[in-house]
Amino acid sequence: MRKNMSAIVQPYGLTHSHAIYLIALQLQDGQTLVGLSRFLDLDTANTNRVIKVLREKGFIYDDRESESSKKYRIFLTEKGHALAKAVMDRITELNNSYFEGLPREDILNMRNTLIRILNNMNLDIDSYMASKYDDPFYTHLHIVPSDDDYDTMPITAGQKHAVKQAR
Repeated sequence: MRKNMSAIVQPYGLTHSHAIYLIALQLQDGQTLVGLSRFLDLDTANTNRVIKVLREKGFIYDDRESESSKKYRIFLTEKGHALAKAVMDRITELNNSYFEGLPREDILNMRNTLIRILNNMNLDIDSYMASKYDDPFYTHLHIVPSDDDYDTMPITAGQKHAVKQAR
């Protein structure tokens, strides 16, 4: 995945690390530096370095009132939105190609197995499954075609409540 992202943004003098930040801002524009770091679960020092490069190359801007402002929000420029969308579209195409030739039932069985694993790993899967981002690149697990009558594992708020009580 890194190689694919890097190949897409390499003509712009960027790497996969930069692409991840572009995607994050495409999903949730106007984040603070700390908020963006938390969103990506990455170090703020690294975020600061990446943001500096993206700003210098014209992919982002911020709403600082002065250069010494400590808290500011970061936004994609039109150029940044276009590149982020291109990266997301290409990665979505690649992800979809990995499933070519697999029977729908196998894909849904895998989906259900992954949900069980995520339930074991992450007590807050409900917020992931309830994500407003419906692009399959970000939420493959919550997408089930409406015309598919295959039984899938439901993810309910009750599961989250039961797990919290069991702690």
